[in-house]
Amino acid sequence: MSILKGGSFLRTDSGWAARPQYLSMEKALYKFIDSKRDWIISFTKSLVEIPTVNPPGNNYEKLVGRLEKELKSLLRLSVRKITVPQRLVIKKGIRGASKRVCLLGCWQTGSKKTVHLNGHYDVVPASSNWDTPPFQALLKGDRLYGRGSEDMKGTISSMVLGVWALKELGLQPEVNVEFSFTPDEEIGGETGFGWLVKKGIVKPDYGISEGYTDSYISCGNKGMIWAEFGICGLSAHGATPHMGINAFDGMIEMATELKSLNKRVSRRRTKWAMRNDKDRYATLVLGGEAGGGTKINMVPDYASFSVDRRILPEENIRNVKSELEGVLNRMRRRRPDLKFSMKIKMSDGPVVIDKANKLPKAIGSAVKKVLGVRANYGVMPGGTDMRYLIKRGIPAVGYSARGGFRWHSDNEYISVRSMLNTAKIYALTILNL
Repeated sequence: MSILKGGSFLRTDSGWAARPQYLSMEKALYKFIDSKRDWIISFTKSLVEIPTVNPPGNNYEKLVGRLEKELKSLLRLSVRKITVPQRLVIKKGIRGASKRVCLLGCWQTGSKKTVHLNGHYDVVPASSNWDTPPFQALLKGDRLYGRGSEDMKGTISSMVLGVWALKELGLQPEVNVEFSFTPDEEIGGETGFGWLVKKGIVKPDYGISEGYTDSYISCGNKGMIWAEFGICGLSAHGATPHMGINAFDGMIEMATELKSLNKRVSRRRTKWAMRNDKDRYATLVLGGEAGGGTKINMVPDYASFSVDRRILPEENIRNVKSELEGVLNRMRRRRPDLKFSMKIKMSDGPVVIDKANKLPKAIGSAVKKVLGVRANYGVMPGGTDMRYLIKRGIPAVGYSARGGFRWHSDNEYISVRSMLNTAKIYALTILNL
């Protein structure tokens, strides 16, 4: 048994216990976190109201400055800012936006092992269909509305509050605690967290970031291929279409062929659990991005559209690419008068970790204590930055504060109560490691 210096709690072989004159460790932790309701609302508002919209990636440095201030003043952490090299940013086709700044903070406890908490601070664009201004955070009862509140600025607030509670109560974990707040998850993460992992700047023993919520913990995600199909024809005057070759017509034919492929793809189902049973199927989405044409009275000489293919853990990414290439080759044979191309914009295989690993068990125990329900484990339908750690053999899970499940949708919001509960779950998870 060891006693924390200046603390109110004892660390025993069976966990944490309070000295007799104090509240239990969990009650003291919960009381502190619940007392910070006004803080978590104010802090999350301040993050939402910095519109870090990606693409193209605006206001990154301003947002990092806000996070840096909190890590220094509240958590008293040593921090550093690292900028992703501009040559890599340009190579990925990103121009005319903010520098890709990553913020790191570390609480060294003297342990040989480290848990890493990651949050991405970029958000997707907001449509004009919101009922409230998307970048003017608005509190309605328990709901805090605003673009990025659920994905994932509210969860960032929970991470900060969870570690703040540990430090304030003198609860020193048996792992070092690292933070990273990174850009560009919404465009794949290669110019954010992925770069930090690739360069060995981040190499923890455990990783935690966004994922499922409530009783569900994510232990991996589907893979993905993002591709762009292009069709080149021949322009002509709209009054004499016989003198041209319509690329838009070719696009329709190719899209029809891909929809036929999708009928086969969408019957494939993973054995892995997911929160929504409908997510257990492979998917292929056309037209997230589309373009082409120059003028209304011209035969279009170019057309393009995107494909978003989500890959099950049982599927082989090489075979999935081969299926898309098969469509491309069939169209080339069918329409030799057109030029067809396929550009892979991003490709990543599925990743999963064993739920019996120490990390999923640690967060599962925390979920049960805080929410009073048994934890469930599943694979995420969408990819997260935790895949960069899992691919390197580092166990990583996802867990988020709950909103209205409106990620990337109109009227996105986060539950204040869930943010507070999630802070408790993060704190207990760190103590469980």
